Amino acid sequence: MLDKINALIRGNDICVLATAGQQGPHTSLMAYACSADCRQIYLVTPRQTLKYRNMRAQPSVSLLVDTRETMPRGEVRALTINGRAVEIADEKEAAAAREVLGGRHPQLKSLLALPDLAFIRVSIETLQLLEGPQASHFVRLPGADAG
Repeated sequence: MLDKINALIRGNDICVLATAGQQGPHTSLMAYACSADCRQIYLVTPRQTLKYRNMRAQPSVSLLVDTRETMPRGEVRALTINGRAVEIADEKEAAAAREVLGGRHPQLKSLLALPDLAFIRVSIETLQLLEGPQASHFVRLPGADAG
C-alpha cells in the first residue's frame, strides 16, 4: 500500500493545505515537492500569510492530494496526509527546498524571488488513502508519534 501512496505523492505536485488558528480552519491551494523517500513534503509561503501564522502557532496540518484531474470520478484517489509543519531554519536545507520547489514548479519563479519567504517541511505522520467512494487504507509511518 505504501508504494501506491508514494506513487500518488510523487505523481502530483499540488495539494490543499489545511491549517487551524484562532479564526478557525483555513485551507490553501499549494504547490509542493516531496523528499526522495516521500516522508517529507516541502512548501513555500511568504511569512505574512495566515497559513504561515497558523503553522507557527499550531504545527499539526493536513494536506489533501488527489487524482480528480486524471481519473474518472468513481475511481478518484484522495490521500490525506497528516503531519507536523516546521519552518526550515537550516540555510542549506532551505536552499535545497528552494531548488527542488523551483525545479518542480517553474511557475513559482516570481514567488521564489520574493524576500521574507518561509520554506516549510511537513514531516508525515499518518496517511489515509481513499480509492473511489468507499475503499479506505490508513497508514501510520514508523517513528510517527502515536499521540
